[in-house]
Amino acid sequence: MYIQPYPNLFKPLRVKNLKLKNRIISAPNMLFQTVDGRPNDYYISYLEHKARGGAAIVTLGEGNVCDGGNHTPGMELTHDNRSLYGEMAAAIHEHGAYASVELTHGGMNAKPQFNRDPSLIMGPSEFDNPMTGARVKAMTPGDMERVANAFADAAEYYLTVGFDTVLLHCAHGWLLTQFLSPLTNRRDDEYGGSFENRMKFPLYVLQKVRERVGQNQALTIRLSGSERRPDGFTTKDITAFLERAQEYVDLAEISSEDLTWFFATTYMPHCQNAPLAEEIKKSGKVTIPVYTVGSIVRPDQAEEIVASGRADGVSMSRALIADPYLPKKAAEGRAGEITPCLRCLNCTDSDNFNRHFVCSVNPLLGREARLGFGDTQRPASKKTRVLVIGGGPAGMTAAVTAARRGHEVTLAERGDALGGWLKFTDADSLKHDLRRYKDFLVRSVMDSPVRVLLNTEPDGEYIDRDTYSHIIVATGSTPAIPTFIKGFEKAAHATAAYFAPEQIPGGDVVVIGGGLVGVETALHLTNTGRSVVVLEARGDVAADAKGCYKIGLVRKVSEAGLKIITNADVKEIQDGGVTYEKDGAMQTARAGAVLYAVGMRSNDAPYFDLYARAPFVTLVGDAKVVGKVDGAVHSGFFAAADI
Repeated sequence: MYIQPYPNLFKPLRVKNLKLKNRIISAPNMLFQTVDGRPNDYYISYLEHKARGGAAIVTLGEGNVCDGGNHTPGMELTHDNRSLYGEMAAAIHEHGAYASVELTHGGMNAKPQFNRDPSLIMGPSEFDNPMTGARVKAMTPGDMERVANAFADAAEYYLTVGFDTVLLHCAHGWLLTQFLSPLTNRRDDEYGGSFENRMKFPLYVLQKVRERVGQNQALTIRLSGSERRPDGFTTKDITAFLERAQEYVDLAEISSEDLTWFFATTYMPHCQNAPLAEEIKKSGKVTIPVYTVGSIVRPDQAEEIVASGRADGVSMSRALIADPYLPKKAAEGRAGEITPCLRCLNCTDSDNFNRHFVCSVNPLLGREARLGFGDTQRPASKKTRVLVIGGGPAGMTAAVTAARRGHEVTLAERGDALGGWLKFTDADSLKHDLRRYKDFLVRSVMDSPVRVLLNTEPDGEYIDRDTYSHIIVATGSTPAIPTFIKGFEKAAHATAAYFAPEQIPGGDVVVIGGGLVGVETALHLTNTGRSVVVLEARGDVAADAKGCYKIGLVRKVSEAGLKIITNADVKEIQDGGVTYEKDGAMQTARAGAVLYAVGMRSNDAPYFDLYARAPFVTLVGDAKVVGKVDGAVHSGFFAAADI
C-alpha cells in the first residue's frame, strides 16, 4: 500500500464545477511570449510543462482585459486568436490540469506604450504617474461600466475557447486594488471614503462577471490580504470584502500588497502571506476555499499550511518555475529531487519583452517548445567519456547532466569538497535558499554515477594517462585584487568573512566595494553583530543587482542599518582605518578589519593549457564569463547537453 508523504496537499478538492486533483495551483507569470497579441508556441509549451509537472490548475498570466488597462503587451482577444488560446487550454488539459487565466487591468499603472489610446488610462483618482509618464484620468461611472463589461467579456472569451476558470486580479497595485486602497482612492463620491464605498466598484466587476458566466461556473480571485502599512487596508478589511465577494467567486488566493512581500527575496521569510490567509479563514466569515501564495518553495511547507488549516491550498509561482515537476516529485516521494528555488528574482526581473525569460536553476525555462520535455533525460546517441574540471555549480551541473544522458563522467575538483564559491553559504547567515541549492547540486552528483576526484587538479600529463572525448573546463574565477589602492595587502577578500573569519578581528569592518558581493557580505557581518561600513566608488548601490531583487536588497540594507557611502574614492588602507575622498574632501573610516570586493577574474588558464588534449574542450561558468549562478548552471547544462 502506497503511503502518500503529503496526504493533505494531495487531497482532492471540489470547487463548483472543478474537481482539483490536489491543492497546488501554478500561479500566473507574465512571460511576454506573444507576437502581435497572440500567444506563441513557447508560451503554450511553457504552460503545458507546468501541467505535466502535476499542478491542479495552471494559470496564464496577465490577461489584459481592455485598451487603457495594459501594463504589458496586450493579448488580443479576437476571433482569429481563438484557436491559439484553445490550443493553450487543450495542452494543459492533456495532462490532467485545469486551465485558468489571470484577468488584469493596470488602472493608474497602465503603460502608455502598450495601449492604443493612452487617454484611456484611468484609475480611482486623477494624477500624473511619474513612473509611467501617463496622465491618469479619474474614472466616471460610465468608465466603470465599460471596464466591468470588459472583465466580463474577457472571462466569457477565455471560457468559450476552453479555459476552465478565470482568476480575477484584485491585488498587487492593479485597478481593483487601487479602489480598495485608501492610499490610491482619494475620491469623495460614493466610490471613495469609507471601505464600504471603496468596495463598490470591485464588487460590481465581480457581479458583472458572475452574471455573464452563470452560477455554475467556478470563478477565482487573487487578493492582497493586507497593504502592510498603518494607513493602508488591513486583513480585516479584506475579510469584510471577501465576505461579500464570495457571492460571486468560489476560491480566493491571498497575496500581499507590498512589492517586497509579493516579490520576496531570499532575505524574507518563507510562506510570508500564510498568516494573512489564516486570519481570513479563522474569521469564520469566509466559507469558500482560501489559498495562499508567496515563497512556498517546498512540499513540506505546503503540507503544513494545509494540514494546519491555515489555508485550503497553495499557489506556487517561482517554485514551479525552478522545477515544474515539484508536484509530481512530491507525490512520488521524491522531494529530494526537486530543484530548489533561490528566490533570486531572476525570473521576475527577466520576465519582460526585452530578453529571454530566465530561471537561474532551470535552463529549460521558456525553451520547452524548442528543446522538448525532459531533455536532460534523453540518452545521448553515442556514449563517450567526459572529464569535468571544477566542482562548482557549472561543473556539477555539467557532470550530472552528462551522466544522466549516459556518458561516463569523471569530475575532478582541486579542493577537498564540492561546491566552488557556493561553499560560502555554509557559513552565511542570510542566503539559506542558495545553501539549499548548493547542497542539492552536491547531493545530485553524489547520487549519480559520476566518479568524483577531490584534491585533484588535472594537468596535461594526467589527462594523457586516460582518454576523453570531451573535457569541460569549469575552473571558476578568482578575486580581483585592488593593487591600485595603497596598502591593499592589509585587506582580505570579502569571502574571508565565510572561509577565514580569523582574518577579521574584532572592531569595525570596512568593505571596499558596494556591488552585490560587497553589500551582501556586509549584510552578513551586520547580521552577526558586527559594525560595518561599505565604501562604493560609484553613485549606485549594488549596480549589478536587478530590479525587484535590488528593491528587496535596498530594503534589507535599510532594515539592518547598514551604512553605505557612495562616490567614495578609496586612497589608502592603514592600520585602524581606510582613507577615502568624497566630494573633494579626504575622510577616514575606522577599521579593525578591511575587506574588498572589487570584482572577479576568470580562471581560464587551464582551458588554454588543455585545449588540445581532447577532440572537444569546452569552457563554462565563471571561467568563461564571470557572472552569477544562472550563467554557471546554464552553461554547464548546455555544454553537457551538446555532447
